[in-house]
Order: sequence, then structure tokens, then C-alpha cells
Amino acid sequence: MKKKTVKLVSAVVVLGVVSGAYVGVNSYVSSQEKKESEAEDTSVELTSLDMDNITSVAFTAGQDKVEFDKKDDTWSDKSDADFPVNQDTVSSAVEGISSLTAAQEISDVEDLSEYDLDSPQNEITLTTDDGDTVLQIGMENESTSQYYVRKSDDDKKVYLVDSSAVEPFMGTLYDFAESGTFPSVTSSTITEVKVDKEDGYELTQDPDNLFWNVSDGKTSEKADTDKAGTVTSAIGSLAYDSFVDYNCTDDSKYGFDDPYAVITAKYTEEETVEDDSEDTSETTDETNTDSEDESSADSDAKKDSSDTEDDSEEAETKTVEKEITICVGDETGSDRYVKVDDSKEVYTITEDSLTDILDSTAFDFYSLSVNYLSVNSLDSLEVKTPDGDHKVTVTRETTKDSDDEDAEKTTTVTYKLDDADLDETTFTTFYNKLINMTAQQRLTEDYTPEDNPAYTFVFKDTDGNEITAEYYEYDTNFYAAVVGDKVYLVNKMNVRDMDEAYQDVMGKDKETASEE
Repeated sequence: MKKKTVKLVSAVVVLGVVSGAYVGVNSYVSSQEKKESEAEDTSVELTSLDMDNITSVAFTAGQDKVEFDKKDDTWSDKSDADFPVNQDTVSSAVEGISSLTAAQEISDVEDLSEYDLDSPQNEITLTTDDGDTVLQIGMENESTSQYYVRKSDDDKKVYLVDSSAVEPFMGTLYDFAESGTFPSVTSSTITEVKVDKEDGYELTQDPDNLFWNVSDGKTSEKADTDKAGTVTSAIGSLAYDSFVDYNCTDDSKYGFDDPYAVITAKYTEEETVEDDSEDTSETTDETNTDSEDESSADSDAKKDSSDTEDDSEEAETKTVEKEITICVGDETGSDRYVKVDDSKEVYTITEDSLTDILDSTAFDFYSLSVNYLSVNSLDSLEVKTPDGDHKVTVTRETTKDSDDEDAEKTTTVTYKLDDADLDETTFTTFYNKLINMTAQQRLTEDYTPEDNPAYTFVFKDTDGNEITAEYYEYDTNFYAAVVGDKVYLVNKMNVRDMDEAYQDVMGKDKETASEE
């Protein structure tokens, strides 16, 4: 037992010594790494200019020689005083190079072409009262995200500078422009869209039922609500991609002389109604000064009360109709040039954001609903099949709950199949399947049925208008539903479901109907 205790104590002592040695070594290594890190700091000051003393900056932006002058803390384009300079953008870019530390200095450079500094891609000149500081920009070291830079007055030294300081000057002139934003249009307030182009179209919303209609300039018909909504949503989501020209004087330069398309959208907007009432406060003559002083307390109290009432009143608004016109020009990369309304400013918008608006024709919006007539507007329905013809009539009787003039009215609706009473639920179940029949496609080519229709439905509304829908066998998968001059291809499975509901109306067992 004693030997075991001695061994345990020895082990603890050894462990303590080892732990202490580890801590010491670790501390030493950390200290050495810190010293080595400090020793490896190769950064060097490249520029040290006071922003307040810089009076101009010049550089190359794309193909343009650009020079911004500063006067009274305001930057302006030296070659175009009207150019809309973004003050913050220029100041931020200049500040980034006015006081600049290079990550590394490369001395005794013999061949500037190794860094593309024999023909620099840009030259940035900062001017102060003391003279010019010129930085020449060479190639980018993509692995370190740094550019090789030299001062024009020092042929033997090249510096590695972080790309964030250089890249603001590597774009275009319009990167420094104060650009506008695309007009805000709420998609749900759009009531009309016209796309003037080859195979263009026009969408209009019925203000009464909010249904959309589509026209190709020759004929108009009901449009698919979801498809129309895709267009209005796309318009409401449009945004400029880039600013190109603040004062377009040549439309042909961007394709506006013969535009690819012109998009016109009408929409509504709520505007605050300004109060045009005149100030009715009375002025007091100097001769009544004494009287005014005596009643000042009462006047102040009334004024406070009036102010409180004014603050509590909500500002009135009114709905106004507005219109936006978007002229779409030539392609440029994956964008297209655009200008809005009468503005001379030219921007680009991505083609992807224009796709839902421009890549459609009137045909794409045609509703695939075969025929819809609300049961509330139905007067009668004739159904003709090889098994016979039948007619459902709808009767509505309105009565008052009492003799009182303001008494509520109650409308009772009854249905008859031929001359027999018809259960409302049975009929409306069938009718809903019929009027909600949706085709999978519309036929564009001429269609001439070979046989008699399998079903003929004659709808008569409460105004006496009639619509006839005929269903013909088309192939093994579809019926051709003909409504006027429109032909819809309807899946046979959907027609079968409707037929089963119709057999319920006729009071036939489904199996018996199937056998027939």
C-alpha cells in the first residue's frame, strides 16, 4: 500500500512538471509568433492627403476622361456642369485613396510590364494647392484581391493596394451619377396595360366585376385572371438596373426612334387633398392694443383648442388616375434601354424582369374557362344529349318579412327539371361542375366536328341572353367544347365527373347511366 501511494505522488509531481513545461513552451511560442508577425508587417504609407485640401480628382472611366472639381465642398463634372454628380459617391471614392496604406512595397523594379504598369489601365490624379498626386493602376493580383500601383514620380517602386480603394474608379462615369428610381406603381391598382409591339396586346379591367379582358386590336374577350395578374405584378416590380444617360438627345442611340416595345399602364393612386381654405384669423388695429391685452388669455385658450381640433382631423385623400409609359429600346447585354414618360434620362432594365410583359401575345391571356354564368344570374338551362332533352328553370320570389317599408327582403329560389321540383343542392353541385369546366388548351386552327355533339348546353341569363356550349368527341383524351367561334379541349375525366353529377339531377343510378 505504501509503494502504491509513493507511485501516485510521483505521478502527480511528474504531471505538474509536464503541465508547467507545456504552459511555458506555449507562452514562448505565442510570444515568438507575435514578434514574427510584427516583423512581417510590410505595410507602407502611400498617400496622406487632407480631404479638405483636395480640389479635384481625375481618372479614366471606361472610355471617358473624367475630372471632378470641388468648390465649397460640392463636386461637379468639369466637362459638364449639369451632370448629376452623386456627392457621397465621389467623396467616398476620393477619401479611399487620399489616405492610403499599401500592403507591400516592391523596390528596385526593373520591368514595369510585369505589373502592367508600362501601360496602366487607369491613372488617378488628386490635386491640391501643393500640386498633383498621381497613382497609376496596373494589373490585379486576383489571388490577394490587390492591385499593383505606382506613383508616377517613382519608377523603381510598385505597391500592392487593396482593391476596395481602387475599384470605385474602375467603372463608368455614371457610377458617380445621382440616379433616379423607377416610379412606384402598386400592381393591385393597375386597371389597364397596353403593350405596343409586334403581336402586342391590351389588358383592361372591368370596374364592376374586376374581371380582365384582353384585346389584340381586333377582337376582345375575357382574359385569364392569373395571367393578367402576372403582368401587373411584373410592372409593379420593375426597377432600374443601371443609369446610362441623364440627357438623351439622340433617340436612335438607344433604339428609341423605333422602339422594341412601348408599355403603357393606367393605375390609381391615393393623394392627400390640400386644404385650400383661407386664413380667417382677425388682425387687430394698433388702437385696440389695450383691448387685445385684456383678452389675450381668452384668445390663447381658443387658439390652443383650435390647434387641437386641427391636429385631430385626419388628412383627406382622393383617388386619382395616373398613367406611366415605358419606352423599351435596344438590347445591351442582358438588359434593355428604357426611358419613362417624357424624361430624357435613360436607364437599363434586365430583360428577365420584362419577360412576363413583353414575351406574351393576346392568345396567351385567353381564358380557358369554357363558359361561366353565375347561378345567381341563371334563368334557365337546357341540356341536350342523345338520351333526350331536358330543361331546368329557375324561379325567384322576393317577399318582405313584414309590411314595414324598411323590412328586410327575402328571396326564395326554386328549381324545376322540366315540370318537376328539383333539389337545390343536387342541381347546384352539377351546375358548378359545368360552369367551372376548364380547358387544357384553346384550338387556334379551324375545327369542323364530324359527329353530333355528345352534350349541348343552352344557358339563358336573367336578362334574356343565351349562350350555347357544345361538347364533341375529339380524341381518346379530349372533348372539343365549342362556344361561338371558340374551341376548347377539355379533359374527358372532367366531363365524366360533370356527367355523373348530371345523372344525379336526372335521378338515375350511376351504373345504369353508364350502361346506357
